[in-house]
Parts: sequence; structure tokens; C-alpha cells
Amino acid sequence: MIKKQLNLLIATLCISLIMIPISTKAGLEEVSANPENYIVFFEEGFSYESIDSYDAKLVEPYETIQAATLKVDRSTLSILLDKNIIKFAYKENKVEINGQYVPYGHKNINLPAKIPSTLTGKGIKVAIIDTGVATDHPDLTVRDGTCALESYKCKNSYNDDNGHGTHVAGVVAAKDNDYGIVGVAPYAEIYAVKALDQYGNGTTTTIMAGLDWAIKQDVDIINLSLTTPFEDYGMKALIDQAVSKGIIVIAAAGNEGTRLGTDNTVLYPAKFPNVIAVSAVNQSNHRINSSSTGSEVELAAPGDGVYSTLPTSIDSDGYGYMTGTSMATPFVAGLAALYKEKYPNYTNTQIRTLLQQNARDLGSPGRDTFYGYGLAQVDVTPIKPPSSVTINHILGTNGTVQLDMQPLLDKYASYNVYRYDQLISENTSKQILEDYGVKGQLEYTVYPIDNGTENRSDPVYVDLVIETPAFSDLSNSKWYSRYMMYLNTKDILTGYNGSEMRPEKYVSRAEAVAMLGRALKLDGTKRGTRFKDVGTSSFASGYIESAADQGILNGFPDKTFRPDEAVTRAEMAILLAKAYNLPIGNSVAFSDVNVNVTGYQEIHKLAGAKITEGFVDGTFRPYEKMLRSTYSVFLARAEEDSFK
Repeated sequence: MIKKQLNLLIATLCISLIMIPISTKAGLEEVSANPENYIVFFEEGFSYESIDSYDAKLVEPYETIQAATLKVDRSTLSILLDKNIIKFAYKENKVEINGQYVPYGHKNINLPAKIPSTLTGKGIKVAIIDTGVATDHPDLTVRDGTCALESYKCKNSYNDDNGHGTHVAGVVAAKDNDYGIVGVAPYAEIYAVKALDQYGNGTTTTIMAGLDWAIKQDVDIINLSLTTPFEDYGMKALIDQAVSKGIIVIAAAGNEGTRLGTDNTVLYPAKFPNVIAVSAVNQSNHRINSSSTGSEVELAAPGDGVYSTLPTSIDSDGYGYMTGTSMATPFVAGLAALYKEKYPNYTNTQIRTLLQQNARDLGSPGRDTFYGYGLAQVDVTPIKPPSSVTINHILGTNGTVQLDMQPLLDKYASYNVYRYDQLISENTSKQILEDYGVKGQLEYTVYPIDNGTENRSDPVYVDLVIETPAFSDLSNSKWYSRYMMYLNTKDILTGYNGSEMRPEKYVSRAEAVAMLGRALKLDGTKRGTRFKDVGTSSFASGYIESAADQGILNGFPDKTFRPDEAVTRAEMAILLAKAYNLPIGNSVAFSDVNVNVTGYQEIHKLAGAKITEGFVDGTFRPYEKMLRSTYSVFLARAEEDSFK
């Protein structure tokens, strides 16, 4: 699975010995007036004892070259120079190795921006089931380990005689010690499992034994930078057991990809649904051609030319480059360790969801077969202070969320609720607040109202994970998500193939009327219509004819309905105003809506019913085409008063 490219020479010492003559005019202005260490060279015949009478401290003599390090100030140096005791001097320079190498992948996963910056993975147990880990490498510390091979292959216990496992371990947890490289989670605890031999080969038995041992050690994360084309039942059973015990399992998607990436080439164990499958990208965040592709790919990470640790018995310098999804996987394992350290009470499901939500979208919008949810990223969310009260929640199987606000109402009369940064409920005193979500993380911040003012000093945070329903292109953090999911729970809005909502797709006139018809419970039985371009076979024919019967729509003068055209905002206003018999209320004035605009009255009815406020620039944009997401918002507000 790997391709070794080259070795990097160990860092060399850099010594800068730029001598500054003290006897010249330029000299003393550049020398500090405070006592500091200087390297001085003496005139012939000088004795070290003779400096005792001057305000200078002998730090270190160098008799073979008639020099010394003195701790001395500028005025004393001047005296020593004037008396021809020293020839010249210069301030001592720093000498250090070329520094610790930070892999390019750290920048790609946004590691420098982690919050808090002190996260190191400390205390998080990461099992690396691989070829073992070099136990004597100065840049690695192995907490524990085992050899899962046949006894005659375990003479050196879990020590690595291949290099692959050590390389993986370095990506996760190479020490932060100003030497060599630094891992993503340098203080994570490495549990080395030698389940592959010196040639990188193993069997179902060795992998199962490794998994079984890791589970018994109560590790937090299992890294599987290995693949098999076989859907092994025993391996799956142990992975299921690991996940049920709260362990995060991460695996390489495989290196069976093609240039076009049109086939599903993801291998096991990454192919199992409860495993995070990782693909590999290069420094420019483009998939490397060999990286496997398929619907199971969940996250992408740097995997091209990754520099990490190697056993010194294999490469004398102890470091080298490797390429493949094997190298991408430990980047995600390291990130998972940081997430686990930051959110110690989160389940493996919650952390997996966070990784998905925080991923930087690459390729096609939403989840795709190249990058999954996108490039894995560090979490940059500020740490939330503990809340003074605990708000419990109940999750329904269809995406409904109920928050029990009684603990807060015991202290305050009312509250405001924010879903991420969007205010969704203002100055309410409901005991049960109902909301709607899609599979994934969902976050609320509740501020009590104290004496008519939002009390920001006593917030209550509610973080939860919704397991179902799942739509790959819809996230709870999107402002329109709750409206779409409300309609989905009411069977008003259906997805595509049960897996996509396509919020950015224009909503057609046929789709808009079908959604409205379901909301109004009109007869949707397919049948002939009065419109010559809507036949019996149209999915919306029944709803279109029913809506026409009730005077909700009229069609065009040429007796067409134009079902495939996108709905405009004005057309939407006309549909909703007629369907819900909206009265004329206190109107909002829009700068681009006048008596000459079709739907003029209906637009103002919509505004009067608080279904719309228009745009911040004071416009309504009546001729703008509507997306499925924005149409859903208006329809949901017409249906449910709590959304207004």
C-alpha cells in the first residue's frame, strides 16, 4: 500500500560565527551595555588571571586558541581593547539543530488553528494495528503493544521490521521535542499491534487477534492502515464490537483507484459502514490517482509524500517519505485524538459526526466518492463554559427534537433559543420546544430573559446527535435545514432516492404545487388535467388539477402550466396567499414591488402574515427563481406559526 520515495538527511548543526571587531568605530555601538556572554580573542602573552582585576567573569577558557567566553559589559570590553588585552570580540551565537520538521499535512488539516492551542491528544489511547512500531525510535513512545502473528514471527515482540507501522505511528504521535518531526497528536498514547509481518502481510486471524487485544485495552481509537478485498465476517464482528464499546475505527480506503475514479474501489475494512474510510490527497488537496473511490469514502487527508518516522534498522536516519491512503488514515486518527481530548464526554458517534461537519468540502458539493465529506480539519470551535442548568432532549426517529426547558423556567420566566447563530425562538416560555433536524450534530444556545433583557452571562448549551433521517447534502448548521426537515417529517417534502434533498436545486412549478398539495392534503391521484402540457403520467398531475379546482392556480393564457419552469418569488407568493387565504395585514413596503408587479397584493399579504420580511436592502426580488431550500422556508412558515 505504500511507495517509498526517498530519505531525508538528518538535520545538521548550523553555526554562525560572524566576528564583530571591537576596535573599529562601528564596534562598540553594536555591543550591549549590559553584561552578556562574548567570545574574546586575547593578545599574545596574556594570562587568564589578569582579567581578575577587571569587571569581567570568566565563563569558559579556550587555552589552545588563546580565547575565552567572558560575561562582560560594553565599557569593560572597551577597556580591555584599549589596553591591548583583547584583539576582538563578538557576542556568542545560538547553535541548534535545523529544528523539528512539521509535515505539510498539518497546514492542510488546519492544525495550527486548533482550539484550544494546547491540545496534544494527551491521555487518548490510539491502537495502531499494522507491522508494529519501532520501540527504540527516539521520536516515538509506545505505551504498550502485542504481537498477533505466529509465535516464531514474534521474536522481537511488536517491534517493527517493515517500517509501515512506525511511519503511521509518527504521523499520529511523533513527539513534540524539537527533533525530527511532530505528530498531529504528539502526546497521544500509542498501542502498537504487530498484525502484519516484515513483508506487510497478515491474515484474518492476525487482524482479529489485534482487534481483540485493542478492545481489551479499552483504547479510544483504532487505526487500520491496511486493506483486504474480502468482506470478512470475523473482522466485521470485532469492529462492530469495538464501535459498540465507543471506539472510533478509522481505515484506509485503499490504493486501487484509477485516474478517472469512476469505479467503486474502496476495500475492507474501510468499506464497513461503521468505519471511517479515508482517501488520500496531495499537497494541493487533489485526490492522488491511486486513492480508492466510492460512496463509502468519508474523509480525505494528506497522503502524498508524507514524511514520518522509520525504524533506524531499516533507514539509518530514522525518517522517510511514504505515499498512500495508509498515510492519510493516521492524520484522521490524530485529529480524532484531539477531538476526543477536547470533548471527553462525546461518544464515538458524536466525534465522527463532528469530523464530518468540520470537513472542508472538496470536489462536488456535499459528500462525493473522491473526498467523502471533504478534507479532515481540526476543530476550531471555542470551548463552551459549563451551563448552570441541564436541558434534556428527546429525539424522534423522523428527525424531531424536543427540548425540555423546565429546568431553565424554574429560574427564569422566558428565554431565547439560537440554533448555531440563528435565533429560532424569541422570548418564549414554552416548556417543550420542538425542532427538526437531519442526521448529524446539532447545537443550541439558550439565553434566559432577565428583566426583559437577554442574559448572556448564563447561557445553556445543548449539543446532541441525530441518527436519522440522513440526507448527504443537508447539514443542521444550514439556516434552512430545520424548515426542510419539518416538511420532511410531515411527508410534504421528499428527498431524491431517499438520500439527497438537493437544497440548491431550483424548485419547479410542478414540485412546488405537489409540495403545497401534500401540505393542504389535496387529492394527488394522477389523472388528466386542464393543462395541455401536464399529462396523466406527471407525478404532480393530481395536485395540479386539485389546486386548479380550488382556484389556487390558473395556468397561462395558452392553456399551459409549464410544469418544468422554476418558480419565481412572486409566483410563490400568489400560490401561498391563495392556498392559505391570507388576509391583508400591516404591509411591509418593498422598493421593487409596486402595482405593476404581478402578485403585488399577494406579496404584501405574505409580508403581513410575517411569512417574509424581504431582503436586508429593502427588496423582495419578485422575479428571482426559488431554490428548493428557500421555497421550503416559505411553505413551512405558512404551515407552522412557530417558524414566523
